Amino acid sequence: AGFLLKGIFPTHYSEIYQIIPLYFYLLALILIYVLTRSTKLDARKLTNLYMLLKYGKILFSMIFCGVIILFTKVQTRDFLMVFAGFYFIYLALETYIFYSTEKEIKKNFVDEKLT
Repeated sequence: AGFLLKGIFPTHYSEIYQIIPLYFYLLALILIYVLTRSTKLDARKLTNLYMLLKYGKILFSMIFCGVIILFTKVQTRDFLMVFAGFYFIYLALETYIFYSTEKEIKKNFVDEKLT
């Protein structure tokens, strides 16, 4: 990602952009940890947990962006555009993973009822 940004926008590239993928990696690890610790929930509680995790992701992302913008000399518009690009990529992958997980849970539930 850094090579792409540096190649396309060399005048707007900042070394702080390397922190963005690390942030999303750590966020994904936290989400995976929370979801694997709560596998025995019913469908309603699992949906509430998904929504709580999405709210937390938005809140922590806003705090992360605010801290970076306040304490570094990064161009705000450029940083937010790069962050938004990574956010949408992460959101698409997260949606696919949640969909696959729900599909697997339903499949296992049906298989348990049949046996």
